[in-house]
Amino acid sequence: MSKILKKWVGAEELAKSAVLNVATPWYDLNTGERMGCAQWRPAVMKETGGDFLLMKHEDVHRMVYRLAVDAGAQVDFGVTVESVTAGNPQPQVRLSSGEVLKADLIIGADGPRSKIRRYVHKKEDDALPSGFTIFGTTIPATEMMKDPELAKLVQANERAKAEFAVQMYWPDEDAGTPKDATESWYDIVPTSSVRFDNLGDNVQRMMKLTPYLYRTRWMTRATEIDEWTDESGRIVLMGEAAHPWFPGGTYGPAMALEDAVVFGTLFQHLSSWEQVPVFLNAYREIRFDRTTAVNDMDVSNAAFVRLPPGPEKDARNADIRLARDEWDDGSLKEQFEGLANLFCYEAEDAAQEWWVTWGRYGQAARDSVQFGYHTLATNVRA
Repeated sequence: MSKILKKWVGAEELAKSAVLNVATPWYDLNTGERMGCAQWRPAVMKETGGDFLLMKHEDVHRMVYRLAVDAGAQVDFGVTVESVTAGNPQPQVRLSSGEVLKADLIIGADGPRSKIRRYVHKKEDDALPSGFTIFGTTIPATEMMKDPELAKLVQANERAKAEFAVQMYWPDEDAGTPKDATESWYDIVPTSSVRFDNLGDNVQRMMKLTPYLYRTRWMTRATEIDEWTDESGRIVLMGEAAHPWFPGGTYGPAMALEDAVVFGTLFQHLSSWEQVPVFLNAYREIRFDRTTAVNDMDVSNAAFVRLPPGPEKDARNADIRLARDEWDDGSLKEQFEGLANLFCYEAEDAAQEWWVTWGRYGQAARDSVQFGYHTLATNVRA
C-alpha cells in the first residue's frame, strides 16, 4: 500500500501521516517480558520498492477522499443506500433521501457488512462469530513517556510519539460482547469494564491511560465470496465487500487499494461495452488468489500472536527468544516466508501483464471480426 499511496500523493505528503515501522518487538502479554525483535532491514525493504508504514484508517480515508474529489467525484454524506435494482443497461440505487441514482456500473465498496453483496449473491450474509472480540484504542504517547517502563514501548521515531495504537484479541465470553454483535467499530465500552488483572504490569498501567475501548467482533464465513459480479454484469464488489477481512488485520486496507488499482488499470483500456464483462472477469481473476493468500497469511499471523497459555505458546516463546534479532536465519523464518511476494507485489503491473498477455489479443480478435463483417457487407452491395 505504501507504494500506491506514495505514487498518488507523493512521499512528502505521505510522511505527514505515516510512521515507518523499522522493527517488530515481541512481548509476552502476561509477563511483560521482551522476548525478541524482528528487524525490518532497510536493504530487504529496498528490494520490495516500498516501506512498512503504520497509518490510521482515517488518514488513509482523508487522502483517498481528497484524490477522489480532485478527480471530479461527488461524495454525499449522511445518506445511506436503501435498495439496489439490477439492470442492463442501467442499474439503480435508491437512497434514504428518496433520490434514485442511475449508473452504467455500480461498485459495491461498502465493507465487510456490504449491502451491495446481497444483490450480487441473492442471499443474506452468512457470517458467524469466530469466538473472538477485538479491542482497539490509541493512547497519548506523551502520557506513556511519563512512565519510565511504558516509555520504552514508544519508538524513537519522533512522529511515532504522538499516539500509541493498541489492539487486543479477547474471547467473546470474557469481553462482554453481546450475542448479536457484528463487525462494527462503533461499539465503545469503558476500559474499566474489561479485566486486565491476568496480564503484565505494563499492560495494566497502559490501559489506565485510556478511558474507552473500541470493541468489534471477528466474524467468519463458511465459504469464500467467489463471485464478485452480478448476473447483469453491472454490479461489482470491491475491497472488503468482496473479501471481508478480520478486524485488526494488517493487510485489509492494502488489499482494497490494490483492488482499485487493478480495476482502474484494466478500465483504462476500455474502448467498447463489449470489453466490460471481460474486464470484470479479469479483475476477479487477478485479485482472487492474491487476496485469499494474503488473508490466510494475516489470519495465520494473528493465530501466532494470540496463543493461549500452554505448551504451544511456550514453544513459540522459546523460538522467539532463540531467534532474537536473527529471525531471518532462525526458526521463525517459516512465519515470515512469503513476505517477499507480499511486499513486492505491484497491482498495476499485474493488470498490465493481463492486458499484454490476454486482453489486447482478445480485443484485436474482436476488431478483426468486425472488420471482416464490414468488408463482406461492402462486397455484397458491390
